[in-house]
Parts: sequence; structure tokens; C-alpha cells
Amino acid sequence: MNRLNVFAGLLICLLAAPALAERETRQSAEIQEMNRLAEAAMQMALKAVEESGGVYPFAILAREGDNNQILGYQGEREAAPPPGQWVEALFLRLQEMTRDTDKGLRAVALVRLHEVPSKDGDKVPGIWVQVDHRNERPWVLFLPFVRNEAGRHEAGELIYYASEQPIFPALEPDEG
Repeated sequence: MNRLNVFAGLLICLLAAPALAERETRQSAEIQEMNRLAEAAMQMALKAVEESGGVYPFAILAREGDNNQILGYQGEREAAPPPGQWVEALFLRLQEMTRDTDKGLRAVALVRLHEVPSKDGDKVPGIWVQVDHRNERPWVLFLPFVRNEAGRHEAGELIYYASEQPIFPALEPDEG
């Protein structure tokens, strides 16, 4: 019976693969770029959390010519503003930068630690990434860190949703 379940699962995967590949190719180049940028941002944040137990807010900028740039705090650690204050300043700086089309910015990802309330009212920490593209609507990813039975935090299920707070100037109704 176990072999039959494995065979059936493999058969379903093989039959679904062409449909999934077609769906992936139907995504716009902009959406694909947003996906790549969000994945890179999430991986960098996870690595920082793994190595140091946290992550200070930063951004990744995707420029024309496939050049990515990281934008983060450059000063002395002791003089760094609180993360909430820094992420607000960084968000405003990104909005300012994206207004200028001559800078060649195509997409940006803003990364920070964030807490959301659970159904029980507890705060659930996680990594929050807002990704925006000049020609697409922005969206947010949140990777919660949930407490396992041993009392340690582990990555939960990734949540993503459309954002109503764009970094790039808002698209006109017929543009997006």
C-alpha cells in the first residue's frame, strides 16, 4: 500500500508539473522579479537571525542592469536609532528615491523584525518583508517564528498579502 501511495503521489506531481510550469511562465517579468527580490531579502534576514538572533531593518534595491544594492544603517552600532524609528526613516528614504525615475530603481524590498498578535493575544515575532515594483502593486510577506513543543522558536508558515502602502508612487488605476 505504501508503494501505491508513493506511486500515486509521483504520478500526480508529474501530471501537475506542466500546468505549474505554464502558470509560472504566465507571471509577468515584474512579478518574477518581485519574487526573486523577496526571496533574497528573506534569506538574508533569516541568515542574520540565525547568526545574531536578530536583524536590524534594511532594504534591497533592484536597479536597471540586474544590479542589486543593500541599503542599511551605516553608523556606529551604539548610535543607531531604535529599529522602529530607523525603519520609518528608511521607508521615507525609499519613497523619496523611487520618485526619481532617473535612479534606475525597478523594485525594492524593505525588511524588518515585526510582531503580530495571535488569536490568543500573544505577540508572535517574525520577519516582515515589503516588496514593491515600479509597475506592480506592493505586497508583504511575514514569516512568523512559532514556539514548538520544546519551547524554542521555529519558522512557521509564510503569510503574504497585498499592501496598501506603496513605496513607489502609486500606480494609476489603468496601470496595475
